[in-house]
Amino acid sequence: MVEFVNLGRVGLAAEPAAAHLAAHHHSQGRRVLIVARDPAQAERLDQVLWTFDPASFLPHALAGQPDQHQEPVLIATQPLNLNQAQVALFMAPPAEVPLDTFPHLVLLVPGQEGPELEACRQLYRHLKQEPGVDLRHTTRLPRGSPN
Repeated sequence: MVEFVNLGRVGLAAEPAAAHLAAHHHSQGRRVLIVARDPAQAERLDQVLWTFDPASFLPHALAGQPDQHQEPVLIATQPLNLNQAQVALFMAPPAEVPLDTFPHLVLLVPGQEGPELEACRQLYRHLKQEPGVDLRHTTRLPRGSPN
């Protein structure tokens, strides 16, 4: 499944939306790989995951740590499935979509016009032509996600 999450409709910036989605998938027993655009965004995501819900703890780490393969939520800059994740959450449209590596791919789609939104549209059109690809649109975060 490839899920496109519309950040404009969700009403959150990318990092908080990623935190909510990671928490939801973790609560469902799934491992998550968050693929950041760059090391700076990976660091911001790490901070957001520590602070977005003061009432709970979401176990996570940045890729490159010795125990990265054990982490339920791993933040990386490459879509390598280092923690055996079932869900890959992309902060930006990937150059190549690893359909065979992850059962569930999530792509955060920006709410404003620009090159990244156009890249998401092109990726959607491409995937729509691929046989057997289950495409979904999300305009709301899952119930039970922290506020």
